[in-house]
Amino acid sequence: MFESSKKAFIITLVIFQIAIFFIFGFWFKYDESLDETQDHEHDHRTEYYYTYYSDVAVMVLVGFGFLMTFLKKYGISALGYTFLLACFCVQLTIIFNAFWIQIDKYEKLKEYSLTVEALIEGMFGAATVMISFGAVLGKTTPTQLILIAFFELIFYSCNIFVSIYKIQAVDIGGSLIIHTFGAYFGMGLTSVLTSKKETLNHPKDSSTRISDVFSLIGTIFLWLFWPSFNGALGVPGSRFRVIINTVYSLCGSCVITFITSALLHKGKFSPVDIQNATLAGGVAVGTSANLYLTPGGAMGIGLLAGLLSTIGFNYITPFLTDKSNLQDTCGVHNLHGIPGLIGGFSSVIVVGAAKYNHDWYNGAFEDIFPKGDRQYLHQIGAIYTTLAISLIGGALTGFILKLFTRNSNNPFDDKEFWVEEEEYGEFDHPPVSDVYFPHEIESSDIEGSDSIKKEMNSSSDDSIKI
Repeated sequence: MFESSKKAFIITLVIFQIAIFFIFGFWFKYDESLDETQDHEHDHRTEYYYTYYSDVAVMVLVGFGFLMTFLKKYGISALGYTFLLACFCVQLTIIFNAFWIQIDKYEKLKEYSLTVEALIEGMFGAATVMISFGAVLGKTTPTQLILIAFFELIFYSCNIFVSIYKIQAVDIGGSLIIHTFGAYFGMGLTSVLTSKKETLNHPKDSSTRISDVFSLIGTIFLWLFWPSFNGALGVPGSRFRVIINTVYSLCGSCVITFITSALLHKGKFSPVDIQNATLAGGVAVGTSANLYLTPGGAMGIGLLAGLLSTIGFNYITPFLTDKSNLQDTCGVHNLHGIPGLIGGFSSVIVVGAAKYNHDWYNGAFEDIFPKGDRQYLHQIGAIYTTLAISLIGGALTGFILKLFTRNSNNPFDDKEFWVEEEEYGEFDHPPVSDVYFPHEIESSDIEGSDSIKKEMNSSSDDSIKI
């Protein structure tokens, strides 16, 4: 028989997917520029953006997925739920974004034209949910994760509408609308939905050497593809600045993280620091990635972000856990929240400086900054708007889920919702380490070296444990 929690997941996901199916069937169409009868320029554009889509998809599925495998008994869940949520969120993000775009244009709901750029935006929505997922990692059920994604993407798309379309902030790499939003939505969510009394100092809330290695694989994938993430939807003429600024910032955060981690751990490196804070530069430089930072400025942002992120993992997270109800499993506040705010306030400085020298942007100043010399004020407005919507949205979502759902009965463990290894076969079998052979067994029946056979023959024990 299905348990109620398993039934709830299946029913919830079926209802959502049927609704999504009909919405795409009746509301969306192919963009006319994708018609094979049109000029081949559109094919080149599609191939161009698909390259960026692939890079962002690798970051979301492989990067974020493996990054969250550090829990020793939650690796399958981390990867599996990342896969499911990414596919679910891409669909929902496109729907919600299309709705707000048509609201912004004061249009009636009509068929919406799909492009590859829309798929990239869908992956950005999935990345935002992955960030929030990290704050409650191991403590929620699959049903709760589906509902979290649904409610979060409503607030996420609303924030984009307000911050980008109305306030008209500049945020090419999503330091604010993706990373800051995802982190503080997750913090608001976990403060209400989960209790540290249930999971604090839980024996399964820990890692092993192998799980840390897998997590570091995710870190390296994220580090490699971050320039594509920051520049996926940028203007082609400015992408060279995006790539240079992002790489320099990532290098700075990586180096300073190793230095700081060694200083804080008596010359040794903490895997948690290296898995996370090394990426802080990519988060922090996102808002200003296409702007005239200079390579030194980009590296400075990375150094500051890596330093504060490492300090956050070692001091801020323990403080918040001890003094409040905030148990942030992955430390998303340190990797995405603090660096995201650094990115937002850095953009205020860079944009403010740009108004004194329009020549830096080769005549494209007004194209890049829709509010001209007052753009820095709009950057400030977007920072506080994002913080307000994310924190309120996360807390409201937590209250709703707390009223109608339950958290995981077996936190930080795969086995509550995944088939265990012994369930695959027709016959259950004990682990090899628990198999005993009687002393009458002949050494010739066991394959192995001569030394093993001699040791077995000379044993006088009643049994031999293999």
